[in-house]
Amino acid sequence: MKGPVLILLIGAALLAGCGGGDSNSTTTLSLSSCDINGKQQDLGASYVTSIDVAKASCGQAEKVVLAYHRCRLANGGAGGTCKTTVQGFTCTEEARQSVPGVQYNATADCRMGDAEIKSTYTQNF
Repeated sequence: MKGPVLILLIGAALLAGCGGGDSNSTTTLSLSSCDINGKQQDLGASYVTSIDVAKASCGQAEKVVLAYHRCRLANGGAGGTCKTTVQGFTCTEEARQSVPGVQYNATADCRMGDAEIKSTYTQNF
């Protein structure tokens, strides 16, 4: 009987450790999608293609995304970046996938405490 009990204990220990890392981090599994249909061109970039939230409302997310893009555009135009907080959120951007001289696609991840707003967008030059 030692074998099955040991296997169960090891399995329980592995499951308990799966969350690991920072307790403030969220995963895409905990994010909910916002319906931005019809608003893609009204949120500051050429096209905002998706917004996902955790512990934030979609209305709040739209305001943060718009503020982020206004900040980005005010700091370098279409290729600009935003290095300041927007509406209390700190935003980081993943590597941009670009068609040089035409446009790029990017993902911005904005966080404030446990709240997260993740958006994808296309910016034309």
